Amino acid sequence: MSGLLIVGTSRLSAQQTDTLTNLPNLLLPRFTAGIVKLKSGLVNKAILNYDLVNQQMVFLQRKLTLVVDEPEKIDTVFLANRIFVPFPKGFYEVLMKEGNVTLFKQHKAYVESPGMPVGYGAKSQTAAPNYVHQIYGPTGVIKLKLPDDFKVTDDSQYWIRIGDKMSSFENRKQLLKILKDKQKELEMFIAGNKTDFKKSEDVKNLIIHYISLK
Repeated sequence: MSGLLIVGTSRLSAQQTDTLTNLPNLLLPRFTAGIVKLKSGLVNKAILNYDLVNQQMVFLQRKLTLVVDEPEKIDTVFLANRIFVPFPKGFYEVLMKEGNVTLFKQHKAYVESPGMPVGYGAKSQTAAPNYVHQIYGPTGVIKLKLPDDFKVTDDSQYWIRIGDKMSSFENRKQLLKILKDKQKELEMFIAGNKTDFKKSEDVKNLIIHYISLK
């Protein structure tokens, strides 16, 4: 991909395309054609997916799985009719933007081991960060397929930017604390629409309603 900084192919792990479908640690069910717009103005096409555990955009090139080396040089990624923008901790999906209010979703997950011995017969369900790192390999080496006995657990959260202020939330209580100026009206909306905070569309509609109240 000309114009996009990537790690060298000598540090990459080859993956066959048909082995990378429906992996629980990837956001999309398969690698999909997308567009990468750089801050320099250059535009590139790529076959992309998003690694939820390492929170990094990855793409296929000549049967190799590569990771973008300097995501801060990217302005926007358009993928599967969705929009992603880079942040220090990964790429956030833009769920909606109206006026000075933008709603993002930070897609992320963590890996649980089948049980790692921790002493006295107990087992740890959550793999330590360095253990997960061993699964994925050193920086730049992408080994996307996890062992069959490992479980990927969703740990996504939302971010809302109002003006220059960014705030994160995962549930009703946290969001209402952020939007306390319209708490009663939002409570009524949530109850009447049975808003499910695990559904991006529900949260998006709630924020659209909030904006309509201003």
